[in-house]
Amino acid sequence: VRLAQGAAWDNSTSSTYTYDGIEGGGHYIEMDLYGNDNRLQGHQTNQGGTTGHDFNLHLAGNDNDIWFRQQHDGGKDIDLTIYNSDNQVSLRQKGNGGNHDATITLDGIYGTTLNLLQQGTTTQTYSLSVDCYTVGGCSASVTQGQ
Repeated sequence: VRLAQGAAWDNSTSSTYTYDGIEGGGHYIEMDLYGNDNRLQGHQTNQGGTTGHDFNLHLAGNDNDIWFRQQHDGGKDIDLTIYNSDNQVSLRQKGNGGNHDATITLDGIYGTTLNLLQQGTTTQTYSLSVDCYTVGGCSASVTQGQ
């Protein structure tokens, strides 16, 4: 599944795109994804608007790869719920002019690897709930800052 609202992608694993005819923002995605071995590549971007980005994903299935970016102006909000195991998740919120907020729930018998990067000149907050039954635990990396 490939998603882009103001366009962008420059990886995981791009099949081109970029565009910035400077859209006004107000991007919203609500998605339920059920199944195994899926790859989701997503982007929301805007330059020149003050409305932000919302991405809500409920994922149920194993061995999925999620790569999602929110960038440029406006608030950035991610609400992610994953009920399954062995997933790779990379999220980035970066840019000016709004809050960066992520609410993430991970639940599975085996771990999901999560990387969350929040950068920009304004508030960065997240809430993370992890329920994992793996002896070695689950892996979560969160980086915040300018």
